[in-house]
Parts: sequence; C-alpha cells; structure tokens
Amino acid sequence: MSGRVLQNCGWRFLFMLAAGVTSAIAIAAQDNPSVASGIEVIKLHYEKQVRFPRNFDPSVIPSGPGFTDPTSRTSSTAPTNAQDATRAATSAQSSAALSSNTEFPATPRRLPTFYVYSMRIKNTGTKTIEGVSWEYVFSDPASGTEIGRHQFLSYDKVAAKKFANFHSELRSPAIRVVRASNPKNLKLAEKSIIQCVLYSDDTTWRNPNAPIDACTKLMTGRERLKQRRNRFA
Repeated sequence: MSGRVLQNCGWRFLFMLAAGVTSAIAIAAQDNPSVASGIEVIKLHYEKQVRFPRNFDPSVIPSGPGFTDPTSRTSSTAPTNAQDATRAATSAQSSAALSSNTEFPATPRRLPTFYVYSMRIKNTGTKTIEGVSWEYVFSDPASGTEIGRHQFLSYDKVAAKKFANFHSELRSPAIRVVRASNPKNLKLAEKSIIQCVLYSDDTTWRNPNAPIDACTKLMTGRERLKQRRNRFA
C-alpha cells in the first residue's frame, strides 16, 4: 500500500515539474515578443544629415559663351578728370555685384538638419508582411535609463524568409536633453521594439505591451498610403 502511495507521489511530482517547465517556457516567450512577431532585427542605425533646401540648385547658372568679369572691362575712352574716374570705378563695382548675384544663387544661411533612423529586418514567419509599427529606443548604457524613443510606421511587402530595410526621418534628434552625467560623446544603447505587424491577408500581430490602437494606426496608415498612390497614379 505504501509503495503505491510513493509511486503516485512520484508521478505527481513529475507532472508538477513538467508543468513548471512549460510555464517557464511560456513566460520566456512572452518576455521576448520580437520572436513571436516573426521579425528578426538584423541591424539598427541612425545618422544626422544636413541638406540643401529642395529648391536650391547650385548648378543653375545662366547659359552663355563664358563668364565676363565686370572689373576687367576697360573703357575705350579714358576719364578726363578725377570726377569721371570716380564715377567709372563706382559703376564697375556695381556691375560686379549685380553680375555675382544674378549668375550664382545665394547659399542659404541655415541648412535644414534631418535624423535618419533605419532598421534592417528578416521575415522569419510564414506570412508576407505589409507593414510594421516599431520604435527606436535609446538608453543610458550605464544605468539603463531610457532617454529617447521614436515611433514609426513602415510599409513594404516582405515575403517569408526575405529581408527588408525600413527608413524613416525626423527633424528631432535621438535625444532632446543631454544631462550633465551624460556627455554628448556618450555611446548610447540602442534597441528596437516591434509593436504591431500587418500581414498581406489583413491579419495582425500585436505586442502584448503595445498600445491598444497600435495595429489600428498601422492599418489606417496603409489605407492612406494607398489613397495617395492612387491619387498620383
């Protein structure tokens, strides 16, 4: 009788142990939502770019046989007095300034700055991806404190086992405020968070920690993108 009791206890212990292992695996999967999303992040990168305005084209200059330096022009009639000489010099300077302003476009005093955030991914799932809602997060490598977060909606068809590059640009830098304990040359810790994935069959995957409307915004953005493309088609 005691042997049967011990045997039953042994099976019960093994069952509880197996259940505990299964629960631990399930918790680990929840803690790593990027694995469940079917997206593997290959590379993250951001950079600062300074650009000319779109309407600025330094190559646009008047067409003609060549440039003429107004200051090199000489009059066939030499000035007869000091007053005529002064008038001729002033006219030459004005002509030179006018020629310079009309032949070369003025360089903008302040050039716009853009910050480009990019993420290279691999679709490790079985469905074709059409859109991804993701965040680029910066943190202090020493303390782990988050000091910058940027949200993006990216659209591209990525078949199973294929790669894609998502690029988004903002006027805001990686972090807005640099604390005294965080010098400007500090190497920030970077990571991406996949919040929602939109598939070609109109199904979605949502990060358990994502906002409730993460997938709604992703789908709405796709419809707006389609309307814009149809408008200019």
